Amino acid sequence: MKYSVKMRASKNNNKENLHIGGAESIVDEEDLLNIINSLASRGLNHSRGQADFVNIKINKVREEDIINIRALKTKTIEVDTKEEGLVVMEKLLNSMGIENPQIVIDLLINTKNMRGAIILNILSLERMEGDLDKGVRVTNMDFASRRDISNKNHFKEALCLATKTLNAKAIIGEVCISDDPDYVTGYLANKKEYIRITKLKERGDLNGGRVFLYDPRLDTIENTIDYLKNQLVIVHE
Repeated sequence: MKYSVKMRASKNNNKENLHIGGAESIVDEEDLLNIINSLASRGLNHSRGQADFVNIKINKVREEDIINIRALKTKTIEVDTKEEGLVVMEKLLNSMGIENPQIVIDLLINTKNMRGAIILNILSLERMEGDLDKGVRVTNMDFASRRDISNKNHFKEALCLATKTLNAKAIIGEVCISDDPDYVTGYLANKKEYIRITKLKERGDLNGGRVFLYDPRLDTIENTIDYLKNQLVIVHE
């Protein structure tokens, strides 16, 4: 028997609900209590500040509803400055056939306090996620080998999310910068690989976000969002 466990943490900041962080896992019943404690600890001890609201949601899941996929191949591009990193990202987007890469990058670097991702139609350049304030949050996923989640592993958690996301028929790419002020590495992912870029913002910057590149010729937006939010996925290295 397996359970999906999700944690979301937030705090009130000048009457604004500030997103602090989130994490999740798909675990066997015998690991459930340990995972709950680990997630609660993460929500209360985060580099974005101490949360005053932590929500933990537990759902029993059927193993036959889980799909198993192989993690994207990874590589790292070393840069010294965020400006150099953004130039690298622009070139990678160009190599994917994205005709307006600066629009994608502008959306990414100007995202503030969004819980989920922007979904950008690569043909019309329209945002497709419906709720433009919250975005679409990818959930119901975990690494097969990951059992210690008491501390955030930025790389592994991002690779898990990117692998699930790029498995969606109509998502052809993703760009991401972490909203963690202590983590300046970001990435671009495509159908074949996950490319880390070692600096995409300055340390101490609370801003960050992710943009999914959606091709409407490959699947409907309804199917795509349903997959991102609801499909149970275990990622294998």
